[in-house]
Amino acid sequence: MNAFGRRRRLGEHGASALEFGLVLPALLLILFSIIEYGWYMTQQMTLVNAVAAGARAGVKAREWDGENPQDPEELARKAVREHFWLFDIPDQLISTDAELYAADGGPRMMEVKVSGLQVSSLTGYLPEALLPRRMSARAVMVFP
Repeated sequence: MNAFGRRRRLGEHGASALEFGLVLPALLLILFSIIEYGWYMTQQMTLVNAVAAGARAGVKAREWDGENPQDPEELARKAVREHFWLFDIPDQLISTDAELYAADGGPRMMEVKVSGLQVSSLTGYLPEALLPRRMSARAVMVFP
C-alpha cells in the first residue's frame, strides 16, 4: 500500500499522461478561440471609436475661419489614423469618405466610413468562416 492507503494496479503507469494528451487538443481549441475572438473584438471596438473620433473632429472643423481655415475631411482622416492605435496601417487600407452637409442653415453633418480594413490575427488558428478577415465601421455626427 502507498501512503494514502491505496494500491496501484500494475499497468496503470502513465494513464494520467495519456488522458491529458487526449484532452489537450480540446483545451487548446477553446483557449485559442477565446484569445482570437478577444483580439478581434478589441480591433473592432478600437476601429469604431476611431471612426467616431474622426466624425467628431470633422464636424468641429472651422472651415469658415478666414485666418486659419480647416478642411473637415482632412481633420476626420487624421483623427481616424491617430485614434486607431493598435497597429500602423497604410493610408490605402483606410478609405474614409467624409462629407459635410449644411442644408440652408441647418445642422452640419459629418459621415466617416472605414471599410475593408484587414484584420490581423494573433494565432491564425480560426478559419475565415468563424472569424471575419475584414471589418468596417461608420459614424455620423451632427453639430448644430
